[in-house]
Amino acid sequence: MRILLVAPRARASTVTPAWLRIPQMSLLILEELSGNRHHVVIVEEDSDSLPLAEKWDLVGITVMTATAPRAYAIAKIFRERGAKVILGGIHPSVLPEEAGQHADAVLVGEAEGIWRSILADAEQGTLQRLYSSPTPETLEIPLVNYKNRIMSRAPTLTPVIASRGCPNGCEFCSVPGIYGKRPRQVPIWQVVEQVKRSCGEYVAFLDDNLAATREYALELFAALRSLKVKIIAQVAVKFILDDELFEAALAAGLKGIFVGFESIEEKSSARLRKLLPNHECGIAIQKCKTAGVMLHGSFIFGLDEHDKTIFARTLDFVMKHEIFSVNANVLTPYPGTPLFERMVSEGRLLHRNWIFYDHATPVFQPALMTVEDLAEGYTKFRESLLSLRGILRRLPAGMSNLYVYFNIVAAFRRTTGELKEHYENYFRWLERPEGC
Repeated sequence: MRILLVAPRARASTVTPAWLRIPQMSLLILEELSGNRHHVVIVEEDSDSLPLAEKWDLVGITVMTATAPRAYAIAKIFRERGAKVILGGIHPSVLPEEAGQHADAVLVGEAEGIWRSILADAEQGTLQRLYSSPTPETLEIPLVNYKNRIMSRAPTLTPVIASRGCPNGCEFCSVPGIYGKRPRQVPIWQVVEQVKRSCGEYVAFLDDNLAATREYALELFAALRSLKVKIIAQVAVKFILDDELFEAALAAGLKGIFVGFESIEEKSSARLRKLLPNHECGIAIQKCKTAGVMLHGSFIFGLDEHDKTIFARTLDFVMKHEIFSVNANVLTPYPGTPLFERMVSEGRLLHRNWIFYDHATPVFQPALMTVEDLAEGYTKFRESLLSLRGILRRLPAGMSNLYVYFNIVAAFRRTTGELKEHYENYFRWLERPEGC
């Protein structure tokens, strides 16, 4: 069969610089599972064009909530051209009935254990409407070949998966519902082999918390030490504060980490299971600066404990600690999360137009401010963060890698400049009778 695997573009596809985009590991896995019998092509719309002139037997589309409208449009295009379309990923897994209205089949859950059966059904013309793959006890991910999926401009990132699942259970997060609260690990020998196949400057672990299981993380870092690679990973603040773990990671080649600080409002701790006191976060940030590790800190605005002062207070925290890179988000109640269900039950969800579920657009009624206050405060925070003063204030942290620092700054400055027009259009849409 001729199989096309697609990752649709999101509305704000320019947030991440092209050279920092990470190839879709899920599509690489499906390509590997498809074997040599089939002709498989991967298209990531952020950098590729859809091959509309070609004939395809099966089109698989991976869907996140913000990309769902685009995914449905792509599905329609290829179904009209005679292809069978299957939708998978987080959004179809939590809303299979909705996704099923736009495709010939829907895959719920993880694909590894069921993809070959789907291909067999497609070949025989017996494709089912719904395929459900319960979370397996063990994680069986095949080794993949990156080939030309890694972009040539430096620095480049090669994706690797070592585990799935997260024990934290944050209200806003869909990971426990999809992958489970118990972390499941790939055998260390296989992770090492996958890293050996990497062809980028950095190896980027896609795990939601690489060190969720401490013993596994220590063993993994020890095994990676001899490979002399540069590692980027997503971890919790506790990981940085754990001297043994942090030193083991540094010895293995840790160069950058993504940390979800989420909020400086310590009253949010009941809702954010991993929240630590601000002074401990400050210690962790300083440890990264001392070690020369690029720290990308994530913050969320719009929690129920947040009033209009949260933006200035968060900016003060970021500037005080000179955080290398900041990912500021508007709280987004994704379908399938406890947060979504709570917002629905409290009547606070404004609409279900998924294109606006993008980490930047308020789609719910905040508790202690207006929707307009949240949008305005978020815009001002980003403008202040990316002002000349904000850039220079954090420059000492960026000295470890000026190329990455200034390119990230440039990318976020560009998208920040687009926010005002986006919000003007959004609030006009909200005011229309048909908007909600």
